[in-house]
Amino acid sequence: MQSQPPSKSPSEIVAKFTEAKYNFISNRQHLQLQEAKRQFEQLNQELKLRRQEILGKQRRPSVSVNKAEKFKTMDEHRITLNELEQKLETDLVNGLTSDEGQARIISCGYNQLQEKIRVPWYVKLFHELTSVFALMLWIASLLCFILYGISHDSSNLYLGIVLSLVVSVTGTMTFLQNQKSEEMMQAFKNFIPPETLVIRQGKQNKIQAIHLVPGDIVIIESGKRIPADIRMIQVNGMKVDNSSLTGESQILMRSVECTNPDNPLETKNMIFFGTFCKEGHGKGVVINTGENTVIGQIAGLVNQADEQETPLRQEINNFIRKIAIIAFLVGGIFLVFGLVDGYDALTSILFCTGIIIGYVPCGILATVTVALSLTAKKLAAKKVLVKNLEGVETLGSTSCICSDKTGTLTQNKMTVENLWFDGLKFRGHNSQKFGPNYKYEYDVNQTGFKILQECAIQCSDAMFDTHIPQERIVKITQDKSLNEVQKIKRIEQATKDWDENLKTIPWLERPTIGDASETALIKFFQPIVDVVEQRNKLQKLCKMPFNSQNKYAFSIVEQKIDDSLYCIYTKGAPERIWKLCEYVLVDGIPQLKDAYWEQQFMKINQQFGKNGERVLGFAKLHLPKSQYPRGFQFNVDDYNFPFAKQQFVGLISLIDPPKDAVPNAVIRCKTAGIKVIMVTGDQPVTALAIAKQCNIVTEKTVNEYQEEQNISFEDAFNKSNAIVIHGDQLTRMMIDDEGKPESEKGRQLSEWLDKQQIVFARTSPAQKLIIVEGCQKKGHIVAVTGDGVNDSPAIKRADIGISMGITGSDVAKDAADMILLNDDFSNIVIGIEEGRKIFDNLKKTIIFCLCGNIGEVLPYLSMVALRIPLPITTVLILFIDLGIGIVTGTAFVYEDVELDIMTRRPRSKEEHLVTPKLLYYSYCVNGVIQFIGCLFCYFVIMNDYGFTPKELFGMNFSSGVIPSINDQYDPLDPFFGNTNLRNIYYQRIAQNPSSVYQYCQSQDLNYAEKIDWLYSTNNKVDLRMMLLACSNGKWQQAVEWGECNVDHVSPISQRPVCYTTEALQHAQTGYYFAMIVSQICNYFALRTNKTTMLYQRLGNWFMFFSFFTLLVIMMCLAFIYPINIALQTRDLVFQHFGMAVFPFSLYMILFNEFRKFMTRVVPQSKGLPSWWSRCMLF
Repeated sequence: MQSQPPSKSPSEIVAKFTEAKYNFISNRQHLQLQEAKRQFEQLNQELKLRRQEILGKQRRPSVSVNKAEKFKTMDEHRITLNELEQKLETDLVNGLTSDEGQARIISCGYNQLQEKIRVPWYVKLFHELTSVFALMLWIASLLCFILYGISHDSSNLYLGIVLSLVVSVTGTMTFLQNQKSEEMMQAFKNFIPPETLVIRQGKQNKIQAIHLVPGDIVIIESGKRIPADIRMIQVNGMKVDNSSLTGESQILMRSVECTNPDNPLETKNMIFFGTFCKEGHGKGVVINTGENTVIGQIAGLVNQADEQETPLRQEINNFIRKIAIIAFLVGGIFLVFGLVDGYDALTSILFCTGIIIGYVPCGILATVTVALSLTAKKLAAKKVLVKNLEGVETLGSTSCICSDKTGTLTQNKMTVENLWFDGLKFRGHNSQKFGPNYKYEYDVNQTGFKILQECAIQCSDAMFDTHIPQERIVKITQDKSLNEVQKIKRIEQATKDWDENLKTIPWLERPTIGDASETALIKFFQPIVDVVEQRNKLQKLCKMPFNSQNKYAFSIVEQKIDDSLYCIYTKGAPERIWKLCEYVLVDGIPQLKDAYWEQQFMKINQQFGKNGERVLGFAKLHLPKSQYPRGFQFNVDDYNFPFAKQQFVGLISLIDPPKDAVPNAVIRCKTAGIKVIMVTGDQPVTALAIAKQCNIVTEKTVNEYQEEQNISFEDAFNKSNAIVIHGDQLTRMMIDDEGKPESEKGRQLSEWLDKQQIVFARTSPAQKLIIVEGCQKKGHIVAVTGDGVNDSPAIKRADIGISMGITGSDVAKDAADMILLNDDFSNIVIGIEEGRKIFDNLKKTIIFCLCGNIGEVLPYLSMVALRIPLPITTVLILFIDLGIGIVTGTAFVYEDVELDIMTRRPRSKEEHLVTPKLLYYSYCVNGVIQFIGCLFCYFVIMNDYGFTPKELFGMNFSSGVIPSINDQYDPLDPFFGNTNLRNIYYQRIAQNPSSVYQYCQSQDLNYAEKIDWLYSTNNKVDLRMMLLACSNGKWQQAVEWGECNVDHVSPISQRPVCYTTEALQHAQTGYYFAMIVSQICNYFALRTNKTTMLYQRLGNWFMFFSFFTLLVIMMCLAFIYPINIALQTRDLVFQHFGMAVFPFSLYMILFNEFRKFMTRVVPQSKGLPSWWSRCMLF
């Protein structure tokens, strides 16, 4: 019985994975791959089991060989072709039969990546309509409908309908925006080619790539995407681009030999699903398809990641929970007090509902939705696709960016950086990019430059690709709305358009065929001289391609000069080329290679190497005519010509340069307090060089101190704030952490992350995940940028993942929250600024709404505590939330950013959207000032209609005998014109004639009723006839009435307003108008938090639109008769349009300007912010 293979330890898994990346020395390329779909999960499980074993808690169980170990232990790349043929049960010449292909589809599945189970649209819509905030609004709406059913008050019906519309519209807006972003993502789903060429039953056929199965024989053509994981059995000059898998741009040679038996990921006889064939062609046998491919395994790791709530969603939910608790708690207290105080159940419930609605900031939900949608549109104009609206604010909260190097910070294309010829170094600025007026260090007419140019062109085979991109052809061929004839015509037209468009594309941007190094050479020299014409001037007789053993390539051309007919042009590794040379060409004249030249060469070569540049050496040798006459047959295998006595021409250094906008973008990030960390799979030297060019590293690193002073890493650690960490160090850290308690694990990584300038080099996908999690444990809100499949697990794990749109792989795009459609890293800074603006303006909106809420809630408290008639109705509270809260609150979304927003530190995870300072500022400062001003306006209006402030206290519970509808007030009448009192008197004396001289007795008040202030049923009653007191048998005024300062007849009751309950409706309308005036002033006070409002330009058109809207609302509420009836509002005289609140509003603005001034001018104390900055900034 065969024994079970031993389980691999966690350290072996990590070490094996890390070791795999460095063995492919010949091409200096590594493939940063996960070796299994569940490797990272398995790794954590293994570490857990190891800890338990060490601590003696659990016996270590045997671990079954899962998919990860199958791939890790696969041998299909190293066994012989005969063994492979038997293992796959195929025929390497004739391929599978059609029946066998169909059978294997059933057993192996289709050749496609399994997509995540997508949530149905109706579930997403339901989710948006039932968020915590939305549920609170739904409850408020339901309460309104219940009240309408009890009281039949139409205002409650209108209130419930409008609240329902608010939550429905805002939820639908958010859903539609997210749905639109998701639909745009479908355009990226092109990971697998539509068709592929296979050999089945000995015949070549095109089949759909999803029908490929293990054992199929596949023909790979130049320019086509690789349809599966394949072992090559025939190649012809084949090179592949693995950048979609690894993120690194180097073009790799393929062969049929197994060059790395231990690691299938780095052997030359394997090509992988999703990569591109850039040159040549070949034939291979399919090893793995679909989910079993390497990319399928990494994509599976991404799909296993849990969805996390964005910080904004967490903050809003936290805010709403607090507000809901306060609202229902205070509402419940008012309900109990109302019942105890003598109010009936209906009135008490109405008060409770008013309190709850007053506390719900209805405008917040709409403001958040509009803010995120507008920002998404603004970023879309900057070529940034926002898949998750709330991710915009998350980006603004970012305190750490972990960025990949190639394709993200750099251009993902090799470019000439420096030239070295005639013993001098020249900066290799491209003549087309910098233009004819730029002062170039090199001279194109210089002899040394011309020789180097000729040598570089003759030694390279790269050329510009004039063919239309395959993606455009595929898009047309997959268009189901076109028939075959239409497709052919459409392809012809697209080809013609492409040819015309190609003429306008700069040489630097044109597509090419060839490896990255040779592409860089022709793009540099093409603007100077036509590369094709230069090559065609000399007939190429033979050539030796580059190989990892020789490390050089050469061409022999026919070039006639005085004493020679042939010339050898050579390029390759600089050390190898230098050893082949005996002379150095200086201005075209050979000089003997002596110690001086040895020193110069070593110096410049080391300089280029330290800068992370890839260096190519060039040499030439004219063969003497006497020994190599015309017609000589050169043999590149036997070297029947002198090859080791060449003349050194010069060096050309290449680099994948940073994108033009990246260095400045990194500086802006640092100014904003954001740490930028480079996490790359590239070599440490190259990574550090690019990091310095990108301003990620601006000082000497710990590693450089270690090398220069020959000290240990630990001794050098405290000498610098910059550090480069190799992936091996992360591996050793993980091994050392095995068995440690959770609290001590990752301590070393935490110490590294304390540095401000960090570069992680040679990292695997699993290690990138560890780095991201380490940053999150330190309290950072982490953004991860990348483009390769190897970046996608970290992109998914980050608080916000950002993928490149052009160079990014489909898996990375699917994992990301945002996609930079133009691959411009600097757009991240724009996103950060926009995200900070959202959070900043959202806080202002919350303060704005909460200030209004105080003006909505305290009137109910005043009614209960002071027993004054209710200063504002529930329906007008709704109009405060909708008219002021939503319309004017949303205007903050359109405000410009404050001048200092990108100089502030990022907010920490402990810094919440709603803080105690914000609540204090809202409720106890601006909110109270507004309420006092509005209440003052209420008292002024009531006083103008005869109700003095002193008498209003307690009037809410006043009662009396209601007069008849047609009674007129008569101060000379013993009953003041109240005929009902007179009738009571007559009834009494009819029964008791002895009381004829007593116009009133205490029992007459048994007929008294409370004044209906709530439903306005007593609007036509002059309260001077009702609010009477019996004293010594005579009726006297129970209230000391004031003067009637406004001679106003109501168009509704057709009675004078003075001394009637209709005066309350005028006061309530005036209270609402005062709220509008004070909130407009509050808006100006809140436009900035620290800088003076005078510096904030008045360019916010929506602000003026909202003010105009409020003015229209005021006019409609005051002067449109049906609205007066429905909402119980009244037409006001001019002086009642909120004029009395102006002094209070002006005080609020001046107080806020003083607060801002003090936060700016009071200096810090002992490195701490001043008291004003700590306590008076919300």
